[in-house]
Amino acid sequence: MTGCSTADGASAHAGAAPAERPLLTRAEANKAVDAYQQLNNQANAQRSASLMARAEGGAVLAMDQAYFTQIPALAKSDVADNLAPFAYVNRTFYIPPASSKADWFLVRAQGAHLTHGKPGKLWSKDIRFLVFKRSGDGWRMVVARDFEGSDVAKVPHIALDGAGLMKVAGPDTKIGKTAPSQLPELVTDLWVTGGRDTPLADTSARRTGRSWYTERADNLGGHAWADFKKTAPRAGDVFAAKTAGGGALVLSDSAVDETFLAKDLQSYVNLGDSDKPFVKHNPDARMYKVVRHYAQTELGIISADGKPSVYSIGTQVIKVDATPTADI
Repeated sequence: MTGCSTADGASAHAGAAPAERPLLTRAEANKAVDAYQQLNNQANAQRSASLMARAEGGAVLAMDQAYFTQIPALAKSDVADNLAPFAYVNRTFYIPPASSKADWFLVRAQGAHLTHGKPGKLWSKDIRFLVFKRSGDGWRMVVARDFEGSDVAKVPHIALDGAGLMKVAGPDTKIGKTAPSQLPELVTDLWVTGGRDTPLADTSARRTGRSWYTERADNLGGHAWADFKKTAPRAGDVFAAKTAGGGALVLSDSAVDETFLAKDLQSYVNLGDSDKPFVKHNPDARMYKVVRHYAQTELGIISADGKPSVYSIGTQVIKVDATPTADI
């Protein structure tokens, strides 16, 4: 800051405060996304968990590496569709000021098929938000969730400061009665209790999450118990950006365990085909107890008056523990 005064000190004039410095430039953020999608496409083509670890981190990495483990048990056409080359287009970058101490930035984009090395047709009209977090040797994508279908109309405007930088919301700072850091627990509660007393607004994602609870005993024929329990998340990150309307856009990760337990020694549980690649010893055996460990990522909004909504939840088995009846 500079200033000047007259000889008698009667007046002084201060220069304008310097503009906030961004965590990184938009050009650097664009380069980080380019590098990510190139590594991701290479990892998908080679089914390489180690390559994926150079592109992703946190729960997303665990989920994609687990998907690679499942591939032998999945339909080839589905795998081909899921791992087809892609590019992110129509990108908008939301970058925090360096002074915020945030170690992440946000990208709004749409996915497109990659044809002959160039972006082609959009996957859909869905809007994806991706979080890139600083790693020791660059940036890793750690959460990516979509506003889909009619929910695209719910996409909020991100609040920007005078320099055009993203305003970060404190994860534990309440908006009304709800803090961004509460979103993961609100999501896991849908699995654990069916959202019995949930404050979450009625959305498609909330109904889907609740269906895991209400349908947990389906196909068991009364021969086994099934329940969900909240467990420690893979990363436990909560990323929140203030919205222009006074609320917050929140992306985070959570985790639940699903346990199946045979009701008696004459009953047993069979592993599903997509579970078997996780069990190295005799996956075709009759099981007394099976525990599926799930990693999750979620996208939600807290309104200016503190009402939470969840619009997208990704769920992936990352590990399966199984105890054969013969071991009881």
